[in-house]
Amino acid sequence: MENPYTIKQVLTDSNLLQAWYKVRANQGCAGIDRESLSDFESGLMSSLALLRDEVIYETYRPRPLLRVHVPKKHSAGTRPLSIPTVRDRVLQTAVTRVLTPLFEAEFEECSFAYRPGRSVNMALQRVEQLRDQGFVWVVDADITSFFDEINHQVLLREVSKLVTDQAILHLVRLWLAAVVIDGPQRFRLLRGVPQGSPISPLLANLYLDQLDEAALDENLRLIRFADDFLILCRHKQEADKALEFTAQVLESLRLQLHDKKTRVVDFRHGFRFLGVEFVRSLAIKAKYLEIELMSLETEELGTIPEECAEIIEPGARRGRASAVAPVGQEGVDAGTEKARIIGYQYPKTELALAFAEAGIKPAYFPEQDMAEGLPEDEDEPEQVMAVEPPVSTPAGAPADLDPRLRTLYVLENGYVLGKESERFVIKKRGKILQRIQAIKVDQIMIFGNAQITTQAMHFCLQAKIPIYLLSGQGQFHGIVDGFSTDPVLLHRDQFRRAEDAEFCLELAREWVRGKVANSRVILLRYGRRRSVPGLLEAADRLKDILLNVKEVADLESLRGYEGTAARVYFAALGAALDPDWHFAGRTRQPPTDPVNALLSYGYTLLFYNIYSFIRARGLNPQVGFYHQIRAGHPALVSDMIEEFRAIIVDTVVMSLVLNRQLTPEQFTLPNATNKACLMNEEVRKIFIRELEKKLNSSIRHPNSGLQLDYRRCLEHQVHQLAGAVQDREKSYRAMVIR
Repeated sequence: MENPYTIKQVLTDSNLLQAWYKVRANQGCAGIDRESLSDFESGLMSSLALLRDEVIYETYRPRPLLRVHVPKKHSAGTRPLSIPTVRDRVLQTAVTRVLTPLFEAEFEECSFAYRPGRSVNMALQRVEQLRDQGFVWVVDADITSFFDEINHQVLLREVSKLVTDQAILHLVRLWLAAVVIDGPQRFRLLRGVPQGSPISPLLANLYLDQLDEAALDENLRLIRFADDFLILCRHKQEADKALEFTAQVLESLRLQLHDKKTRVVDFRHGFRFLGVEFVRSLAIKAKYLEIELMSLETEELGTIPEECAEIIEPGARRGRASAVAPVGQEGVDAGTEKARIIGYQYPKTELALAFAEAGIKPAYFPEQDMAEGLPEDEDEPEQVMAVEPPVSTPAGAPADLDPRLRTLYVLENGYVLGKESERFVIKKRGKILQRIQAIKVDQIMIFGNAQITTQAMHFCLQAKIPIYLLSGQGQFHGIVDGFSTDPVLLHRDQFRRAEDAEFCLELAREWVRGKVANSRVILLRYGRRRSVPGLLEAADRLKDILLNVKEVADLESLRGYEGTAARVYFAALGAALDPDWHFAGRTRQPPTDPVNALLSYGYTLLFYNIYSFIRARGLNPQVGFYHQIRAGHPALVSDMIEEFRAIIVDTVVMSLVLNRQLTPEQFTLPNATNKACLMNEEVRKIFIRELEKKLNSSIRHPNSGLQLDYRRCLEHQVHQLAGAVQDREKSYRAMVIR
């Protein structure tokens, strides 16, 4: 059985995304690099991909911790917080998610802080239970500067007993030895775990697990909540001995008891524990219990209070947060207790990507509303931001997924795309026609003689929003995109893999298998619905070709089978169309009939959607494994589009044509050779609307079994390919629908 506690599990798409959702839900502020939650989220998938690649290629280094001093809530003085950057918090959370089950198996029942299924109330109930059993003498103990005094050597020794993966151990060492910036001072941590780091609660509990075990071995009734703990005894003499024993154990851990806060007391004189005054048989909640519980459970160690944003940078933009609701959990953990106390509303939430490979069911999901807290414009389209016409959420789109790769189409000649504050604006002859929140745009496609201002281009380059320039008929002219060297090591692996003939053949077989198999499914569907001669026979021929594809031994033979399959497929589709469409098979460069014009237009739009996902993942679009590498050709995009042509573009085209949503009269046939069939403006708008509906429609991914929209399926396949290139995935599997 594969070890589940490895860096491989840490870096899965599932785990990294869930880690991000938890960081976002905690609503902390920016770190030393001033990257806010919103900034990180604006390029989420590429940010996570870069983080993963840095760990894989061993170039990851945590950025310095930002030290801030927050006033204590109910006492004098301040509490130091050492705040990691958002990216470091995500990776620490990802590691914590993987290690928590491993560490939990070692932890004792007497420990209640920072643990799933445990809470303040459970600790308090345990105190009352022991009191009622006659344990009326109490060692009320507190450790001096516990979090700042944890010995790194002792801690790493304990971590190494449980964690065998050297890559995870390396990350823990890096985080423990982090540099801290405190105003003008810069220093490296020599001991202690930083309050504010997501992994610190887990490490702190592991450190004191030695105290827990020692106390239980001595049959002591220990109740511990982080560094605040009680030992309940029947007699004072037993309590005195327990105090002496505890001091010895802590000394072996290089820790000391706080003299002024540690004492032996009985219930008659009373004591305070976790915000509750215990006096005789009474347990009285303190006046500020709710605030103190929140502080104990969430702010003191593992998360960053929101007010730090004002300390660091007044008025700084904060990331959007979403409440977190545990699923299928009977106990109430600390985070849940906080949510209950301060009145969080548990939302209906969503899963953003396919996670099945990891076998992990998420325990919490992000809010559905991506624009929470932002002013709404009545004229703003939500899904497809086509300037003409505006399109709202398609009826067929899955209700539980946010739009992925939201595209702004600028179709009209004379339109100018500009930028004002945090919004794109569309103008014509100086008049503003539409405003669109920039945070809602992931890519821009500009057609014909529409224009874009320099300010808008600068913003897009900084925000990593690609701008595609196309002719009015969809012919690609170029792309405005920032040149990033971040994924250079992934590019190195990609070039190496492209020289591996066996690897290339294996990938190419999968892509062609996906293309032919999906084409066959489309023919079978039309064959069942329409009595068209030859459809089912063509499907049988494609089935025979699939058998040959499986055994093919070289790329040239594979290309031959692919070409044969394409001719069979398009000939069969043509038989289903009326003669006035003039479709006799696939023609391109130029397309000479309306159906081919629609196919070429759709393939172009799909092509550059895939291009955006490939760039976001850090792969080089020019370096393919099936299509030949040549100057100016995004060969990898040509590779990856194959399995999606039939199930996305062809189905949209056939639906429009067969249902007469378009007519041949809306096209202009060529009047000379080497001239293209032209579609009018209305056709382009209708086609884009229907293509967007298709891309945002839901399908059960055949490999993962998860319900996704087609854009997320594209993204899923791109991430799977990157895993194969990095040798994290055993093989690439095409998406073949059923």
